[in-house]
Amino acid sequence: IVGNTRETVSLAGEWESFTDDASGGEIPQSVPETLVSGGTVSLPSYSALPEGETRIWYRKTISLANPPAEVVLLDFGSSQGAAAVYVNGALAGENIAPLLHTGENTIVLLEQTSDASVSGACFADRIELVFSSAPAIVSVDSETDPEAGTVSFALSLFNPREEDVKTDVSITVYDPDGAEKGSFLLEGIDILAGGNTTANVSGIEIEDFTEKNVWTAENPYVYTAEIITSGDRITVPFALRGGQLFGTEGYRYGMDLIVSDFFANPKNSGYTWNREWINSFFELLKEIGWNVVAYRGGALPELWQEAALYQGILLVDQNGNEEWAKAQDALWTQETDLAAKCEELRQSDADGVIVPVLYSAAEGLYSDAPAFSGVGKMRLKNIFTGTGASAPAEEAPQEEGNAFVRFFQGIVSYFKEMINKTFIRDNRYKLFLEGLGNTLLVAVASTGFGVIIGMLIAIVKVWNHQTILAKKKNPVLRFLNFLAEFYTTVIRGTPVVVQLLITYNVIFVFSDRAVLIGIFAFSINSGAYVSEIIRAGINSVDKGQTEAGRSLGLSQVTTMKSIVLPQAFKNILPALGNEFIAVLKETSVIGYLGVIDLTRAGELVRSRTADAFFTLLFVALIYLILVFGLSAVFKRFERRLNRSDRN
Repeated sequence: IVGNTRETVSLAGEWESFTDDASGGEIPQSVPETLVSGGTVSLPSYSALPEGETRIWYRKTISLANPPAEVVLLDFGSSQGAAAVYVNGALAGENIAPLLHTGENTIVLLEQTSDASVSGACFADRIELVFSSAPAIVSVDSETDPEAGTVSFALSLFNPREEDVKTDVSITVYDPDGAEKGSFLLEGIDILAGGNTTANVSGIEIEDFTEKNVWTAENPYVYTAEIITSGDRITVPFALRGGQLFGTEGYRYGMDLIVSDFFANPKNSGYTWNREWINSFFELLKEIGWNVVAYRGGALPELWQEAALYQGILLVDQNGNEEWAKAQDALWTQETDLAAKCEELRQSDADGVIVPVLYSAAEGLYSDAPAFSGVGKMRLKNIFTGTGASAPAEEAPQEEGNAFVRFFQGIVSYFKEMINKTFIRDNRYKLFLEGLGNTLLVAVASTGFGVIIGMLIAIVKVWNHQTILAKKKNPVLRFLNFLAEFYTTVIRGTPVVVQLLITYNVIFVFSDRAVLIGIFAFSINSGAYVSEIIRAGINSVDKGQTEAGRSLGLSQVTTMKSIVLPQAFKNILPALGNEFIAVLKETSVIGYLGVIDLTRAGELVRSRTADAFFTLLFVALIYLILVFGLSAVFKRFERRLNRSDRN
């Protein structure tokens, strides 16, 4: 994207490869000469390789038409994306910097503006290269209504695949404390192959919204929207501020790093070249949500550049921007005063009552607010957690005997956290209860109606067979038998998901009663299988029973109802139990209709916790418990029937 123009290029096809020392072949000519020294390629690396291994680099050249440019990507197959980007033979870091955006599948190249009149703009243009097989979020525009307490989003989605796709979009709004205050799920968005589409979500109501939640300079109350598609994720800050938003693109200066002040401070001498501390520093920045770090007062060492790139943080050189530096100095003064006051409070707060409240408030401070920047938040975090700028202490060696204990404690800690995020936070357990209720309702109702349908189909087939054996002609019965055979053949020969979608999108296209439509579809499906079970059960009853009933003067219907069917059902109860279990598991696809069943509830919670393992494992465990419980009940019932037969 350059300005408002999008250009799509393919990254498919063969990538050239070579090694650091060019031992795998001749160094490609398009590698800039500044990187080649004595036949060896000098490229940035994220981490040292294990001894004896050679890193293989991959090169791809793409051409852009507007403006004309040749972009060279150098990558070593890492999930972190491209390691170096060159535009027209020049290192992109000079005027275009790479930023890992929304996970591990996209690189955004941000071109800095040279227009000083653009107030509050970090970048004028950006070029976005999508490394993804799933829909990616290209941009997010937001609009708020502080009077109504609502927020609306306009999302631009891009499909990099060569086929049309569908994607769901979930939006969850959090307040500065991380509590969920609103959500919306947009389902089944169609995106054409290689194309863009816009998805609009209007008027998401923010829960518990009051006048104090409106952003002001004195109260920088910042919300966060987590936007998730089937293959992308982005977190966007926003505030209710007279309908105007800041940070709507998700790109913002996270903090102002003054290089000369940092390296000149004797307290920081232990950190300057400490790789472990530098990595931890950028991990902390990523944890609190900063994607962009502006620096001035000198150049940052390459070690810092590598650590930032590894975390997906954009470093922006602001050494020549005097106006921006003045504005940041004004913020620096305000933040210094605030930090000093907070330090006084911390020292006087022996019971630890005030500090947690302050730290909670500090979670809402973003650099776009006039009074605060990321560095102020970093200071507050250090003050509130009791960490200062002392030199790093050497880590005490861990006893090997405690390795298992630490491993076990880590597992316990993980499960505690996931139990809280999956069930307790925002009462998400209610979602699972609703899903379980819908699953059982659909399974029980579908099996019940399926037995009725199956019994009628089976009786028609049995009577038609008996008529043929008796060498009698009954055109009506033969026609009904033809319909029954056609029905069972079609239903048993097509997937249940296809039947479900046909029922919803074709037969009941004008109805929005998704649960009832699901029950109807599963009943039709179950009836075909149950009919064969019941037919086999009727045939298992000795035909002498039928002859005895007829010889006593009973009609064919009465004989079937009073003599044959009771004995047949006793024989087929285990098979009917298995059919109920099969229907119970098949209902997991009813989520296609938007019904919140057990599986769909798990998917919704997974999209909010971003942890598929625990959530889906819990869903599978619930299904397993239901199946084992039902199997035990059916076996117990079967044993009782066997005892009654012996008696």
